[in-house]
Amino acid sequence: MYCLSREIQKGSFPNVERLATLLEVSKRTVYRYLELLRDDFGAPLAFDRERGGYCFTEPWDFPFPELTEGEVLSLFILVNVLKQFAGTPLESAFQSLRKKLEKFFPSPFGDASPRLDMMLSPFVTVLRPQVEVGEVFGLLFEAIRKRKRVRLTYRSLSSGEVTTREVEPYHLYNFEGVWYLCGFCLLRKEIRDFALDRIMGVTVLPEEEFDIPADFDPQEYLSRAFRMFRGETCKIVVRFDSYQARWIRERIWHSTQKITELDDGGLLFEVEANPEEITRWIIGYGSHAEIVSPPFLREGVKEELRKALSQYTD
Repeated sequence: MYCLSREIQKGSFPNVERLATLLEVSKRTVYRYLELLRDDFGAPLAFDRERGGYCFTEPWDFPFPELTEGEVLSLFILVNVLKQFAGTPLESAFQSLRKKLEKFFPSPFGDASPRLDMMLSPFVTVLRPQVEVGEVFGLLFEAIRKRKRVRLTYRSLSSGEVTTREVEPYHLYNFEGVWYLCGFCLLRKEIRDFALDRIMGVTVLPEEEFDIPADFDPQEYLSRAFRMFRGETCKIVVRFDSYQARWIRERIWHSTQKITELDDGGLLFEVEANPEEITRWIIGYGSHAEIVSPPFLREGVKEELRKALSQYTD
């Protein structure tokens, strides 16, 4: 309806046939739009018999909804948050969206782009991969949409090994600025995560269709990890001293976490998580954190710290 009204505003007196061709709809639909413009939106619409087309008898603009200052600001914040799609096929779409927002809903801050960036940062600056993933993202997104298997050439981060495997792609997600694919790996016979910047090649297999399991919930799947690891988990208890406990209390680190306060101002932090991932997290807190259980993880952290200390031994 907006495009239709803009075409009439040009003063070219378009008829129904022309409008139907322009909008790629039926003439019946055009008649319905014209009726809505006149009766529901109050457009001063008329048919000029001499020119054989429609016109507005007085200046008129399509009535976009009036938004509050806060609602307009929210729209611009949302577009800023979506900067994480830079380097993907959706980047140009979001840039176009921002231009349209600025045109249809003038920002309460004038030229919003530079001024809003000076006042507010609604997202966390994250590390960016050095590899361009736009083409890979596009192929995988299309494969997910059409439910087609893909053949990936993938380089493992831990071993550096390059393998070729077929995957049923389920979901794309972003973690700390890096895009990942989760899908069922036919080689490993389980759901795996693949960093897009380590995918060296993608081939969509048009004849290989699949169905995503009815019980697969991407949000539930992503919530299983403490941060990224979704392998075997166990109950882990960590003691934080009074210094670090102040910051640990302020965050919900995981949906399974439980906190028990200690008399000395410290706390016990209990969580169901992957041991390897927790090890990296705990070591980052240095002397302010201590693994209480399980025993094998406590010994593993001690060994890791011994190795680290040896790097500084003359």
